[in-house]
Amino acid sequence: MEFESGGLNKAELRRKRRKKERMQAMLLLGGIVLVVVFVLGIGIASLVHVFSDKTAATQTVTASAEQEQSQADKQETAEVDSVTGGEGEDLQTDLSVEETGEETGTDDEPQIDAEELTEEEELPDETEETADEESTFSEPQNKDELLAQRVEQQIASMSLEQKVAQLFFLTPQQLMGRESAIDAIGSEFNEKLNQYQVGGIVLRKDNMRDAETLSSLTSNLKIMATTEMFVGVTDEGGEDSPFVQSGVTENVISSQKEIGESLGVAGAYSAGISLGSELKQYGFNVDFAPLADVATSTSAFSADKGFGADAQQSGELAKNVVKGLSDQGIYSAVKYFPSYGDVSHDGSSGTVISHRSKETLLSESQPYQDAIDAGADFVMISHVSLPKVRGDNRPASLSKEVITDIVRDEWGFDGIVITDYMDKPCIYQKYTYAEAAVGAIEAGADMILSTKNFEKSYNGILDAVKTGTLTEERIDESLRRIFRVKLRDRI
Repeated sequence: MEFESGGLNKAELRRKRRKKERMQAMLLLGGIVLVVVFVLGIGIASLVHVFSDKTAATQTVTASAEQEQSQADKQETAEVDSVTGGEGEDLQTDLSVEETGEETGTDDEPQIDAEELTEEEELPDETEETADEESTFSEPQNKDELLAQRVEQQIASMSLEQKVAQLFFLTPQQLMGRESAIDAIGSEFNEKLNQYQVGGIVLRKDNMRDAETLSSLTSNLKIMATTEMFVGVTDEGGEDSPFVQSGVTENVISSQKEIGESLGVAGAYSAGISLGSELKQYGFNVDFAPLADVATSTSAFSADKGFGADAQQSGELAKNVVKGLSDQGIYSAVKYFPSYGDVSHDGSSGTVISHRSKETLLSESQPYQDAIDAGADFVMISHVSLPKVRGDNRPASLSKEVITDIVRDEWGFDGIVITDYMDKPCIYQKYTYAEAAVGAIEAGADMILSTKNFEKSYNGILDAVKTGTLTEERIDESLRRIFRVKLRDRI
């Protein structure tokens, strides 16, 4: 008998039934999983929503509290200010420190007894040494202190040989030990300059081939120098200018005589500006000008070179030339003291003798002091011999009575004292190169200009220091004055 089973036997029906039951079970299980996931999703979403609401509420409460506190603080400050006259903020700070006990040294802070320190912790010597170093190298408080510190650092870094070389202001050929003029420099000059780091190079008309070569020369000098370099020239304007004489320029700037005769103060300042602009154009930073000599004789050396015979006018005009030069970044050297105002030559024809007294010299000093007050960084000392001041014919450039007693002590000048050109017969015919160089430094000069034989002059000073005739401290005095000028504009 067959069952109504669609032609399936019992075994097949059982398999089919079990298969159907498994399908139903799987569907049931899937439904349960879906329900569980759905319920969990709703729960998680609810939790997130609740947490967000709580966070927002917290932020709202916090902001409100901060706003209330700020308003309270402002109100408290205003109340304190009304009582203290505006010092409430400082009082609040003091109160805060007292409340927290955080200020160093309060009673709430535990103190460490030195006897309780372990052997590793006790470092009194190192602490004291650190304090000393901080005192020695403390941060400068102003520009003057910083300049003084830089100057001392510069001097401390130099050997005695380097220090002595800084005292010299030479032509290129004098540094190289040659007679013929040098208007271009290369590796050989560089080696010499590295060996002798001289303080300055002065150029004359025979060092000036043309404008381009001159600019290249001064540029190379500064590049080769291992320290700040003075590059100087004597230019008082007029037809005697080395730039005009050499053909570097056809621009003739007003002479000092023209300024004194007709151009006055405005002309003096204008000439200073023009001189400074020209010097700066060709790479110079020092001008051995103005000439402040008062010509007391119409036949005097200074009669046709200075501003005239009136001391007050000479001072006023010299002052304005210095201002013009300074405004162009040029260091000026007022000259000559004592003046060549009553003598016929400047030492180029032998000994120069003037019979002026010390009182007369002091009465003639105003033009130089006016120039110094206007900013002149150098005073140039002449080769005039003053037997009534010294009792002999020793030139002023080698005279302590002139440089130290008058310029330093009477005037109070603490800038750079430089000699007149030392390659003049009045010097080298009477003194050895070493004697002249040592004599200038002994007298109080800081720089020696254009010595005829550099190496003998240099070795003379070096030997004088080594034998005790001069001290290294005396050399350092001059270096301080030199580097105060050289480094001043670098601070």
